[in-house]
Amino acid sequence: MRGVLPKPSVIDTRHEYGGLFSIYEWLTVGVAAIVVGLVLFALVRYRSGRGGPPNGRSEAKVGESVYAVVLAVIAAGLVAATFHTESRVDPLAANPKLRVRITAFDWQWRFDYPNGRSAVGRPGRPAVLVVPARKEIEFEETSRDVVHSFWVPSLRFKRDAFPNRTTRFDLVFDRTGVFPGRCAEFCGLHHADMTFRVRVLGPAEFDAWSRG
Repeated sequence: MRGVLPKPSVIDTRHEYGGLFSIYEWLTVGVAAIVVGLVLFALVRYRSGRGGPPNGRSEAKVGESVYAVVLAVIAAGLVAATFHTESRVDPLAANPKLRVRITAFDWQWRFDYPNGRSAVGRPGRPAVLVVPARKEIEFEETSRDVVHSFWVPSLRFKRDAFPNRTTRFDLVFDRTGVFPGRCAEFCGLHHADMTFRVRVLGPAEFDAWSRG
């Protein structure tokens, strides 16, 4: 369990992870373009024996060293970017506006609120997580049996739930609406049915719901 650390008032996880993903995406496109370009160059130059036979060299120490250094720099850059994003998203807010406890179990979800309200999923009736928009919400997550994973695709956010362990994290939902959620960790026979919905209300509407 992490301690409470200072954190900016609003962290947009979708933006943070989207920016990180774009780095990997452009790097993938660049590597693919280089590989395809080299293959096409070799096919054109050496087709039907054109261009002469290879020079027979079995080593290119300078080229191989440069290649290794470039790969190491790229790997270090990706690791640094990933940890930088995690460092912005992971710290907990000092004063969250709401705390919700998440309990994952085969094969549904349970959400418990400080006022005693709870939502429990059943087969064919997924649980509904009701939260206020534009407010920092702290979640405490655990599992009753195996490893599950709380995943909200619209936020690009996923966090594993472990048995006998509590994980804490913050989220901010920046707009109202209903968004799908699901378990992202294969957890058994009915893993595909382990879904939930996130219902994001305006602050006043949420206050009325919590009193109801």
